[in-house]
Amino acid sequence: MTTPRSDDPHSGSTRKELGELSERLKDLEGRIAAERSEQAESAKPSEGLQGATGYAKGYRLASEFVAGTLVGALIGYGFDWLFGTLPIGLIVFLLLGFGAGILNMARAANRVPAAQERLGSNPPPKAALDDEEED
Repeated sequence: MTTPRSDDPHSGSTRKELGELSERLKDLEGRIAAERSEQAESAKPSEGLQGATGYAKGYRLASEFVAGTLVGALIGYGFDWLFGTLPIGLIVFLLLGFGAGILNMARAANRVPAAQERLGSNPPPKAALDDEEED
């Protein structure tokens, strides 16, 4: 391996580039460590499920799903009872309740972060240029 000579005009710029690369590497290592700690934090079970046994977790997740589905069905039946459209509202709100039950179950299992966390963690996308600015 050769060492740079002092009379080489490129030796100063090489050392400068190596210093910049070293700084970028340290910055990248810091960002990777921060991302790993965030992922480890998000992988933890929710506070309500941390001390629970397997059966308790299963019952809680099942009750989240059943409650969402039943509430949707009851709202749909009430809607149909008021307006006389028996199968339509029941079917629509039953499907909405089913979706809400799945979402609540995923949130309880800490698979989907709450909306506040999702919105706070990612900055909004940059606004697109107006038509006047593009011309």
